[in-house]
Amino acid sequence: MTRPDQARHAPAIQPPPALPVPLAAGDVHADWCPVCKAYTRITGTTLLLTKGGVSTVGTWQWCEVCDDPADQGGPARG
Repeated sequence: MTRPDQARHAPAIQPPPALPVPLAAGDVHADWCPVCKAYTRITGTTLLLTKGGVSTVGTWQWCEVCDDPADQGGPARG
């Protein structure tokens, strides 16, 4: 059992240093947005760049109409 005075003097655990993880976008192209029903979306792959090479870690997509942060406030004002 640990006494309260011993717990206060336990050595602090330091987190490991953060390592930079370089990411890059690959194969970016225009795409059809099923919500907007227009070619307003861009799609691409996410590439992880390491000393050992390049790995594809996922895909991403963004629609200039649906995902525009300026349009997320509610109904349009006129």
